[in-house]
Amino acid sequence: MPDQWREFDDDYPLPTDDSITDVKLVEIQDESQRLERWVVSSPSMKRNVEVQIWHAADGSVKSPMLYMLDGVDAPRGNGWLSVGAAREVFADENVTLVLPTQARASNYSDWVNEDPTLGLHMWETFLTEELPRVLEGPDSSINFNGQRGIGGLSMGANGAVHIANTNPDMFDGVFGISGCYSPMSPVGRQMASFVVTSRGGVLENMWGPYGSEEWIRHDAALDPSGLADQAVYLSAADGTFTEEEQAFYDNYEITSLAVGGLLERGVLSCTRELDDAMQAAGMDHHEAHYKEGGAHNWIQFNQELQPAWDHIKPALTRP
Repeated sequence: MPDQWREFDDDYPLPTDDSITDVKLVEIQDESQRLERWVVSSPSMKRNVEVQIWHAADGSVKSPMLYMLDGVDAPRGNGWLSVGAAREVFADENVTLVLPTQARASNYSDWVNEDPTLGLHMWETFLTEELPRVLEGPDSSINFNGQRGIGGLSMGANGAVHIANTNPDMFDGVFGISGCYSPMSPVGRQMASFVVTSRGGVLENMWGPYGSEEWIRHDAALDPSGLADQAVYLSAADGTFTEEEQAFYDNYEITSLAVGGLLERGVLSCTRELDDAMQAAGMDHHEAHYKEGGAHNWIQFNQELQPAWDHIKPALTRP
């Protein structure tokens, strides 16, 4: 990968603490109306993990939880709230948004090795085993109806669809916006590599050598059976730039423009692979939206959040 495409963050690797052996809620910080930051101790990641919680519009009503996963940089302020459309889309919705932070270039996976640049990633364990014990525990303030969804954009879409597919008893609905779900394919392999190496990580530290059991396990297109009983929404655009996007990229270098188009064309191929695999498995309950016009950026991602939520909402709110 060209050096000019690599980005580093001096905050990583995040420090770890071997003394963390129990899952517990360490602290709740108020951030704004309806928004809190929960600090949760994670034995798997050996640190306190910060998760932003956007509470349901009416806390007296039992509501579902929707885990919303961020893109490749996954900063301390989750992108769905800072530059994304979550505040607008969910302004009046009775759903609790669960927004993990500081998951840079992780694919929201359990990595086989700790990376010297990106640190210790055990996100699948944290999201499916540790965090629910706090969110749904007897001391939680969340009025939970027992139904969960998960979704994401770009890297977050990769993680969301994988986690939903491999944990079908946990989730009722999933959406993936501009994600890649087939890392064993030629395009998918390159997309997986880009996520890790563009942020200075070593690809083999994620799932081991290409073709390993972990690479295969993360390929939802090879076995999408876990999605059979969930509401599923997938979307990708064709990588061409709309007028709005062209104006947006006027403030960026030409390399950003090129990457935005190439990445969206790549995820379009990946989305078709999963769509085709689900249809081949006899599934026709999902929606796959292919857009004419749109590159890999928040303009495109935000346009898809409302239809994604509209599609999976009934599965999360049924009696």
